[in-house]
Amino acid sequence: MDNYQNGEIEELKEVTYKPVDHDSRSQELKPSSTRKTDTFFLYFSVLTVNLSMVVNGSFLVWTSPVIPQLQSINPEINPLGEKITTFQISTLVGLPSLFSIFGSLFFGKLPDVIGRRKTLICISLGILLSNIAVAFGRHIYLYYAGRSITNLCLGLLFVVVPIYLNEICEDHNRAKFTCLMMSFVPFGSLYGYLLGPITNIKVFTLLCVAPLIPQLIFLWLLIPETPVYAASKGDKGGTMEILKKFRSNKTDYEIQEDYNQIEAMLKANARTQQRGLKNIFETRALRKGFLIGMGCCLSTYMSGVPIIMGFLGPIFNDAGTNLSGNMVAILVGCVKLLFFFVTITIVERFGRRPLLLLSSFGTAIPLAVLAVYFYLKSSHSPIIADIRWLPVACILFYIALYSLGLGSIAFFLLTEFFPNDLRSLATSLVMTIVNVFLLIMTTGFPIVSDFMGVHYCIGIFSISCIFSFIFMYFFLPETKGKSFLEIQEILSR
Repeated sequence: MDNYQNGEIEELKEVTYKPVDHDSRSQELKPSSTRKTDTFFLYFSVLTVNLSMVVNGSFLVWTSPVIPQLQSINPEINPLGEKITTFQISTLVGLPSLFSIFGSLFFGKLPDVIGRRKTLICISLGILLSNIAVAFGRHIYLYYAGRSITNLCLGLLFVVVPIYLNEICEDHNRAKFTCLMMSFVPFGSLYGYLLGPITNIKVFTLLCVAPLIPQLIFLWLLIPETPVYAASKGDKGGTMEILKKFRSNKTDYEIQEDYNQIEAMLKANARTQQRGLKNIFETRALRKGFLIGMGCCLSTYMSGVPIIMGFLGPIFNDAGTNLSGNMVAILVGCVKLLFFFVTITIVERFGRRPLLLLSSFGTAIPLAVLAVYFYLKSSHSPIIADIRWLPVACILFYIALYSLGLGSIAFFLLTEFFPNDLRSLATSLVMTIVNVFLLIMTTGFPIVSDFMGVHYCIGIFSISCIFSFIFMYFFLPETKGKSFLEIQEILSR
């Protein structure tokens, strides 16, 4: 009798865990332990959307090869016909930063009004048309206007692209594609560094926006709206069709389950959809998360990388090295791209906090050495003749360490501190504050370096990196492998 009962129990176990009917509804209800690979259409859509990030990267370094040409008195090189002044350089790099503030502050809600896809189309059209005007412009005021409109669009870009990627991805691939997004920026910078030295301003500017042409075609004809936005408008049929495009490797039942999850999320958020700016600071955890996230994002810019990358050509043309500023820029672009990919592969192994601490402290060292070099050069020290290789080594070391943390993790980290319904608002507010600091830096750098010396500015960047390290050491928690609720619990202490 016991043997029979044991045998019956074993048989029942076999029926429960190893069913014969693989097509039954009960089998579909059971979660699959095998994670399906991402579809080609998902990769294609991610690549298409990120073409605008390539353009953003190229415009981050646009001034590096362009300013030396605008400082030329040769009309065949300088389309303006006369050498620009220090004040005009300051305005050219500073005024567009002001419009970046408007992009994130006043248009942050545009993706919720007209949709994510249409917002991306508007951004790309704005950048394309404004830079066609710059390419054929013959007056500095047209450069001011074109660059300002471009930065207005780029300010909104960092709001809508993460939202689009977040809403077309799933939990298991969201972090991968978010980190991959940031790798397109250094790729665009390298693209700009390679083309700038061998082309004139008109051709270079047109080539910088060239990736937007296929992007606009694909967005218009092939790439759909996100399933989350379509579902928020009550379009169930359209949402199901969009899900089938992005997740064609799933069954109809699995697609229905994905739709149910989106619908449940939207219903949960509906109770708090009226939350506004004041709700970002309603709890200790949110307040602390906002301050830490803002501190990390500010550290990215206070390290000086927007200035150094944007003025790399002019800086190293004056450094007296054996390499031209454009050649150094190409080396920097290669190193930056390489270490962004290194970060993608190691961030989940080592965590966010260790990489950010290493990056912030490490960048201070080569910047300090570089500041000393430029000070010695301004003092006409004879030792400069023997260490002309030092600035190149310092800048490559600096960019490598920057890419390991400050350049690749800081903005991604910000999204982990806020719930879905406050994430866009918090990101827009932080980006507005960050862009104010960027405006001050980009406007002041040409003037301060002209009157006090470039070594003074680089020394300030080095000190800022030390302060960033101290701030992160005492306040930044590790978020690797932790859920949003666990992160909030840590922040509430």
